[in-house]
Amino acid sequence: MEKTIISQHLFIFPFTWKVVGKKKTALFIPQCQIKENLFDHLENWTPLYQRVESDKDYNEFVYYYKPIRAALYTFTHSPLIVRNYRYGYLEEDNYFIMQVEGKEYRLVLSSLQLKLYKTGIGLLTLETTNKCYEALEDMERINSFSKCIYPPLLPLEKAKEELFPDWIRIQLNKNHKLEECFKEDYHQKLVSITPLILGILGNSFIGSKQKSKKSKLFIEPILGNQMFSLCLYKNKEWVDKVRWQIGALKPLEAFLDNNKKHIKTLREKEKGSLGLNTYLQTENAIYGMSRFSLLCLVKEVPAMKLYDQLITLVVMQRATLLNLSTEISRVSTLPPEELVPAIKSLYEIYIQFINQLYFKEVTEDTEGAQIYDALSKQFKIEEELKQLDFEINEVHQYAMLVEQSGSRLKVELLTIVGAALVIPTFATGFFGMNIFKEEIAHWWHYRNVTLWLNSYVFLPILITITFCMWNRYKNRFQLLKKGLLILFLLISLICILKYGCGL
Repeated sequence: MEKTIISQHLFIFPFTWKVVGKKKTALFIPQCQIKENLFDHLENWTPLYQRVESDKDYNEFVYYYKPIRAALYTFTHSPLIVRNYRYGYLEEDNYFIMQVEGKEYRLVLSSLQLKLYKTGIGLLTLETTNKCYEALEDMERINSFSKCIYPPLLPLEKAKEELFPDWIRIQLNKNHKLEECFKEDYHQKLVSITPLILGILGNSFIGSKQKSKKSKLFIEPILGNQMFSLCLYKNKEWVDKVRWQIGALKPLEAFLDNNKKHIKTLREKEKGSLGLNTYLQTENAIYGMSRFSLLCLVKEVPAMKLYDQLITLVVMQRATLLNLSTEISRVSTLPPEELVPAIKSLYEIYIQFINQLYFKEVTEDTEGAQIYDALSKQFKIEEELKQLDFEINEVHQYAMLVEQSGSRLKVELLTIVGAALVIPTFATGFFGMNIFKEEIAHWWHYRNVTLWLNSYVFLPILITITFCMWNRYKNRFQLLKKGLLILFLLISLICILKYGCGL
């Protein structure tokens, strides 16, 4: 007899991606790079395009408003916003084994999926199924996998006191087995993604900027060492306890909290508080939310699960906001010749994010809408968006000032040239165009022509340039420029006083 599902655990790893192996550029252009041929041939990953082939596909598709679908699915004949993939070689005899606090947990990998967004954000999703472990403590230990991007603190014994796996083994197929025992020298490899995660992603992805003849995707974690975890836990007894408020919230609080020592201290200061977590209740389910986890406590595992896509949207939005803020800091330090185009490219992707990937409402379903709102508040999406809007407007205004300064310099240069040519034009008109008709072709052979040019062309131009370009700045370049102008003026005047003006 086949065992029933007790819980399902979804782990979402958000990261930033950049194409490396090509000519380096200061521009932030993932919206252009995502259209490249590289993304059609990622090793081990099969592109997914939206098709409605079952009731499940239909129900999920119509669950969301039309604009949201473009942010979740890849369509064949539509503007490219997100690329969806599934792991192409996941066999039925796969396994996911981890040991936490000395106890071993063996789960099944239900699916491996990957999303790459045009904002430079990627989401790796691992879905595991548990049919053996029933206690809430077991759910908590299984969820500790969400901390495995890299160790949260050293030594590892300290990390394990706050639930951190001893080791992890994953078999995707007979030829692809991975193991992580956390024995790297983390003093040398600071905040580097664990080889386990890079092994799942495959050779098309790298975690360090190494030289490569082929284009690859360089990825970095964006939310620290945390993945977002979704736990769908079947336990009728706990649902009834929470509904009737029979002291059931404390264990759920512990489940949702990551750093237990810190949270415990916080709770002692805030007696009677439910902390930073949010809870929603329905007749058959309890939803508990924190910044990095969603616990769905249900009486029966539903046949249709739709909330994973809601989480995808919120995590993507939070990661994009952080990534854009980081890019603003980077481009603001660029030299002026690179600054303006870099800020323009950044502003372009920001506008596209606001119009195509940021939503206040995603579904008409009440439960789904409440979960989305609660998760958005946990991630402080609206507050972060206002801050980013301020930052990007400031840097955009700075770019406009730099561009206007460059345009003003060109206008000033043209003004100087025009002013400098006024006196020579007047002299030519006064004396006539043919004053040196025969000698002008070889003026350097005729002393009188050279003296005339010095008096009526070179000297007026030099006086005009000196007057227009003189300023009070006292740096080395300005002093050198002033010195050269004065030197040329003196030479020209001495020639006129000693040899005349050539007429």
